[in-house]
Amino acid sequence: MGGIVETVAVVLALVALGATLWVLFSREREARRRYRMLSETASVSDAGGSLEETIEAICDILVPEFADFCMIDLIDQDGEVTRAGLRVSPGGKPGVEEGLAARQPSIPERMIEGDHGASLTPRFYERITDRDLRELATSPEDLEFLRNLGSRSAITVALNARGKITGTLTLAVAWSGRRYRREDAHFAWVLSGRVALALDNCGLFADLEKAERARAEIADTLQRGLLPPPLPNIPGWSLAAMYRPAGIENEVGGDFYDVFRVAEGWMLVIGDVTGQGARAASLTAIARYTLRTAAALTGDPVLALETLNRALFARGDSSLCTVVALSLSEDPAEPIRIAIAGHPPPILVDGDSVTEIGRADPVLGAFADGHWTLARCSLEAGQQLVIVTDGVLEAQGADERFGVDRLRSELRGATDPAQILQRVEGSLQAFTDGALEDDMAVLALTAAADASRNRVVTMPDLEVANG
Repeated sequence: MGGIVETVAVVLALVALGATLWVLFSREREARRRYRMLSETASVSDAGGSLEETIEAICDILVPEFADFCMIDLIDQDGEVTRAGLRVSPGGKPGVEEGLAARQPSIPERMIEGDHGASLTPRFYERITDRDLRELATSPEDLEFLRNLGSRSAITVALNARGKITGTLTLAVAWSGRRYRREDAHFAWVLSGRVALALDNCGLFADLEKAERARAEIADTLQRGLLPPPLPNIPGWSLAAMYRPAGIENEVGGDFYDVFRVAEGWMLVIGDVTGQGARAASLTAIARYTLRTAAALTGDPVLALETLNRALFARGDSSLCTVVALSLSEDPAEPIRIAIAGHPPPILVDGDSVTEIGRADPVLGAFADGHWTLARCSLEAGQQLVIVTDGVLEAQGADERFGVDRLRSELRGATDPAQILQRVEGSLQAFTDGALEDDMAVLALTAAADASRNRVVTMPDLEVANG
């Protein structure tokens, strides 16, 4: 008899041990399953996809692994709730997904109000009763739909990211026969933090993309506003000009040229400002319109430079600008007046002879008491005057910079401004293999050989004006 009792005791102990081991194994398996879902949700957060892609990926993780169906509802700034995500597992009755999509989101007011206290407490139905369904239903037809779902348990948790409730996640089990327990509600609450962060991150990415699009639109607007206007007809002169931005970051920056009428004739300016992007654009605008205003009032290149210098120096932020300003009479026999501020001097091309005209005085914006001198140059028949920005001279090739000597070589023998621009651009394209690192601008002029030619020829990114 004693042996039988001992045998029974051993069997019972083994059964109890087996049951304990099974419980421990089940719990470990469940823990691994939940950890995997949290890890996969974190991966979605790091992926940086769109809002729609992120919601789809989250639904893929939760259904059918943890729910027979799930819904993600988002709350906008006005407190309005929209159903942004829905996933239904196989096995439900026909029309379940359509019915859930058509339902008005049912979210506790405390979650919408977001008091960060009770608002964060999950709404948990461990055993859904008909009374619960009547409280959730919005109409008799909706009540009938909820009853047909056959939901056994449901959890609604707030999506709280960075201290702000942005929506809710609803999980439910029905036709799978499963039922949620308290530990499931707690896991859903933990999971909601990962989901909220994933949605918030994709919202941040969307904000960044929106900001980038806005920046691009602003840059495009600035570029259109700051690109040089068409060259005017100047009686007695033939002009050509070219501007090339280096790329996206420089589309609104750097180099510029302008041609406009003043009291005693015309003013031609070409220059380069420090910086890139929006900062360079703002300086370009200041430079162009300050020079225009000062030149219109005085007609003097030196006074125009002095006015711009004061404007730049007053900014107090190391805003620097190099400029060459030319004053032309409509009579080519009159000398050209030239003022240079930190810029490569103009180049006089006379057949094979290529020489610099004038000297560079201080850059604008560096000194409050800067002084600029006036040089004079008369162009005889067949001579060309060429001004380039640093973007031409500093253009980087495979092993060296473009430089003054290479520019001189390209200018020798040039017979008109349009040919000069074509030579310079062609040489730069070949030298840099089409990859400019900086903006570039070129301005060329000569006395018109035939005063009857009064036309403006516009080529792609190259302008020729003959007076």
